Amino acid sequence: MTPRKPALAQSLIDAAIALFAERTYEGTQMPAVAERAGVGVGSIYRYFPSKEALGNAAFQHAKRDLLERLAGAVTEGGPTASIRVEFGRFWRGFAEYATDRPDAFVFLEHQQHDTYLTPESRELAAEIDRVAADFIARGQRAGEIREGDAGRLVALALGAFAGLVRFQRPHGLSALDRDALDQAEAAVWDLLHRKDAS
Repeated sequence: MTPRKPALAQSLIDAAIALFAERTYEGTQMPAVAERAGVGVGSIYRYFPSKEALGNAAFQHAKRDLLERLAGAVTEGGPTASIRVEFGRFWRGFAEYATDRPDAFVFLEHQQHDTYLTPESRELAAEIDRVAADFIARGQRAGEIREGDAGRLVALALGAFAGLVRFQRPHGLSALDRDALDQAEAAVWDLLHRKDAS
């Protein structure tokens, strides 16, 4: 569970994520975050001494939430699921996250973060990458996922999902019906699936 922050700090993080999604991190100024949160600029600095500190807090909050969603999706139904079923759980976890937290998803997946992330933020991002790469490696050992670098295959699958979100964003991911999400899931699985697997 993500630790609870004081209400004002959480409001500032939420405002920052919304603005970073709209304007990018680089394009967002601290006064705009304060205005969106309904506070004076000085209030930000009680919790975040710099824009970089706020950016890292927003990034970590969004990434931890995503990691929790994915962990919950993958463990749902127990550890004996097939690789194909587990992929469906990952897909559903991403879809639910992008539907429930569209600004956070856009902030995380459609922007560059290299200029301001701390080692702690980078390690959190790497943890999600490891979870996904471990799934690919297990699928390869089981003969269900094609050979290739696990990180590249994760990037292809995540890139496809991020592209779907970008395409659908003007209408909201919730506007996609179950059949459309299932078709997209099947297409991305087809990209990963080893063709000579049973």
